[in-house]
Amino acid sequence: MISEADWKHFKRVKADALDKCCQQVLDDVRKGIDNPELSNHARYLYLYKLMENSDKRIANIFDYNARSKAMLQLALMKSEGLLEAKQINGFSDELQSFINSHD
Repeated sequence: MISEADWKHFKRVKADALDKCCQQVLDDVRKGIDNPELSNHARYLYLYKLMENSDKRIANIFDYNARSKAMLQLALMKSEGLLEAKQINGFSDELQSFINSHD
């Protein structure tokens, strides 16, 4: 379980990380749609699979808003490249050590 101060910071970091993750998905959508080498059907299949995989990724990292899950979610966000160093630095030393040990 994380401290109250870490929990408050976690909620802000989680929202920013979710936004960053969604931006990555949208960038990938644009690449698929704008790819002139793909047929319309291939674009459709690309987008379908992308959204299916992205939905699973987002659910795995961001679903459940519980203090008991926050450490795991932070480790997943870090491993997915969704956290900035300045965001991590806002946590307690103990939690920073945990997050940084899960690359």
